[in-house]
Amino acid sequence: MSDVAPNFYRSTPREIREFITDCLMAGLVPLLRASPGVGKSSIIKSIAKELKLKVIDHRLSTSEPTDMSGLPQFVDGFARFAPFQELFPLAGTPIPNGYDGWMIFFDEFNSAPKAVQAACYKVILDRMIGQHMLHENVVLVCAGNLDTDRAIVNPIGTAMQSRVVHLEMEVSHEQWMQDVAIPENYDSRIIAFLNQYPSKLMDFRPEHNEKTFCCPRTWEFMNRLINGNEVMDSKTALYAGTITSGVAAEFVQYTKIFKTMVSIKDILADPLYVEVPQDSPTQWAVISHMMEKVDPKNFESLSHYATRFPMSFRIVFYRSILLRHPELKRHTAFVKVQSQLSKYLYS
Repeated sequence: MSDVAPNFYRSTPREIREFITDCLMAGLVPLLRASPGVGKSSIIKSIAKELKLKVIDHRLSTSEPTDMSGLPQFVDGFARFAPFQELFPLAGTPIPNGYDGWMIFFDEFNSAPKAVQAACYKVILDRMIGQHMLHENVVLVCAGNLDTDRAIVNPIGTAMQSRVVHLEMEVSHEQWMQDVAIPENYDSRIIAFLNQYPSKLMDFRPEHNEKTFCCPRTWEFMNRLINGNEVMDSKTALYAGTITSGVAAEFVQYTKIFKTMVSIKDILADPLYVEVPQDSPTQWAVISHMMEKVDPKNFESLSHYATRFPMSFRIVFYRSILLRHPELKRHTAFVKVQSQLSKYLYS
């Protein structure tokens, strides 16, 4: 039986953040599952940062059962188990400066051997390491891949199933743009390409024959490769090793639009009358380039030009302003369009 949830039980990254926080506040242990490369670890660690929790990242796929109980030692003629201090803060452990506690993150949870999973029963439900109680300011979070993704996972036994809260995440193109690509200043060519072809953000198929696949993680790699650099035909093999050969070839061809499109200089010189592209790929390229180059000095002129674009492009442009330059929210040019777009900008 597959562990993949029906569509109506799969959650977006924003929902997952809320649900994991709900679990932690209730003293429960969430188990987040999703396909490889979608950002499970990043979300979990960002939640820890918000809650001021020090992350202890422990990969169960490389763990031993003794990690959960400690190693035996003799004290006054009796055998006792000594827990691993760096892995498990116990009752009485001083809380590190600048933190309110710890998050023990059991990553690759369902890639662990059955014996390791069984050793986690006591930790997950009773919050005990051997005969020692975890510190009261410790929370537990688990994550792993889907059984259907050919990602080296093992079935979770029924005894563990009832010890965790099961969550499953799917990629949201819109949320990835708003929460990752735009605020983290991804290269405008990537933003434009993925707005034109949203399905290429995540094209993972378990049966794929390529050496890699497109996902938020590999697009992050691509951003690091090209940010501030020219995209060249001669480097297509490099890009293919990052986002697959087919998508890499499409991306290289798409970026050539940036060499022929209207320039920022031309827009600023005549924002009300300079040509507005009519085809969608070039419209995305121009709007994404404007998003990257906007600043308080040129915002009014770029805003005049943006208002000549179709509604969907205008929404993306002004949303990026809220994320990258929130101080421009008070600019007269922004105020003029806010009444028209407010129901879209803040949704």
